[in-house]
Amino acid sequence: MKSPRLSLAITIAQATGALSKALGRGSGETLPGRVLLALCPNAIELLSQSRVVILVSGTNGKTSTTKELVSQVRTVGTVVTSASGSNLTRGVAGALMQDSVFAVLEVDELHLPAVVAATNPALVLLLNLTRDQLHRMHEVKRVASRWHEMCVSADPSTLFVADVDDPFVNYAITGAASAVRVSFGGATGGRHPDGAVCPSCGRYLDWNEGRYHCECGLSNEYADHRFDGGSAGYRNFVLASVAADLVGVHNSLSNIALRTDYRGMERATEKNFAGVKARIRLTKNPASWTEALAGVTGSNVILVLNAREVDGIDTSWIWDVSYASLAGKKVVVTGERGADLAYRLHVEGVESTLVETFDQAIAIFGLGSVEVLAAYTAFFGLVNR
Repeated sequence: MKSPRLSLAITIAQATGALSKALGRGSGETLPGRVLLALCPNAIELLSQSRVVILVSGTNGKTSTTKELVSQVRTVGTVVTSASGSNLTRGVAGALMQDSVFAVLEVDELHLPAVVAATNPALVLLLNLTRDQLHRMHEVKRVASRWHEMCVSADPSTLFVADVDDPFVNYAITGAASAVRVSFGGATGGRHPDGAVCPSCGRYLDWNEGRYHCECGLSNEYADHRFDGGSAGYRNFVLASVAADLVGVHNSLSNIALRTDYRGMERATEKNFAGVKARIRLTKNPASWTEALAGVTGSNVILVLNAREVDGIDTSWIWDVSYASLAGKKVVVTGERGADLAYRLHVEGVESTLVETFDQAIAIFGLGSVEVLAAYTAFFGLVNR
């Protein structure tokens, strides 16, 4: 039973969100969480009691994986989640205000330790760790170290499910009381882009076709579940299915690989702009750009690069991505940091046209279709047009 103070705080928070939405000041999805935590700082802890909490975190794929996990868990019980993808503590608090059997929540990488401590989750799904928002996250090892401390100090009842083909995630769960290790036969692309050095001991990792080993013992040679390799969408669907199975959904894990359409796990959409059919895909860091570039099949491409807070102010990582696959295609570049990206393409021998706006970019293609790879703010700006 909720305490009178918590019940009052929820009522005020919900009313504030409804008023904000009615006045056109926002969607009313994140403000209630802010208000709730201001009125009742331990609301997340109190609202997590007597329900099964499942957390999902990682650099890439959090939102789509959480959505898939929600759809599977919903078959065995009621679920609350943050449909908007709000993954800071205010988003967690806002989602938990609704009653349910399960809470399946996407959580920001840096906020995850605090949310784990507050919710005492039944399961935490760890997807991956790569460079992202360097001004905030800094180097990957920093986040991995925080996760490692979190896993070691977590309640023994909390089960961590991890993709151990990522050495940083594997290091994070080392020492956890309860963990399930999942492998897809090796890291995507043959090796982790940031994984030259062992996050555990600092020695160089020995990589061989996606498999790695260190003298200290860190390796993806051991796993509780092994699946065939595939795209990031495929891997995240499998990880969601493993997690769902562990909380009672009872998936047939041996048949997961039979599913062939994983495009729904991508942050992508299709829209029509002035007669041009555009497939827009979210690309926010080296790993997601590499994945997206590998999926470009057409000859018309627009690249949009911004550098706002959520995009990551530091875009030096564009020099760590190969754009060679775009050679010979009709490439148009735009965005706040479009000039930087156009020069990066030039250095790699990829010809492109630089324009100031997306409308100018789309007009170049006339009628037809184009594939758009867009930074975080650009992606949602285009989706909401």
